[in-house]
Amino acid sequence: MTGIPDQKHSNDDLDEIRRRNAFSVRPPVQQIKNQAVHPGLLAVFYLRCLTAAGLAIAKIFIPALACAASALAVTVFIFFKKPRSHHHAAIIAIISLLVLVFGTVYYLEQFEQTAHDAQGPIRY
Repeated sequence: MTGIPDQKHSNDDLDEIRRRNAFSVRPPVQQIKNQAVHPGLLAVFYLRCLTAAGLAIAKIFIPALACAASALAVTVFIFFKKPRSHHHAAIIAIISLLVLVFGTVYYLEQFEQTAHDAQGPIRY
């Protein structure tokens, strides 16, 4: 923590401080850009995730689960390799996990036996 100066800075001192701040070492812009996912790829990942949700709503479960699983796999890559896009990875992961869980539940629900099945347990 810096202390309060004993005397007021002169204009030359202020100019020197400004000059030092202007030429201080900052990370290059390209390095910051490399830490984020390209917006076009993000759009593709969001569309894949929303397509999985749409397929699950339309009761086309196997492609929906495949889309959601692939979107979830991509979020692992984004989370570990692109630190400036963690929030996008989290949103995509949440939607993908919801599609995977509910899609699996509704997919397996269609194989349950009803209480009054006319064909019996062997379904002949």
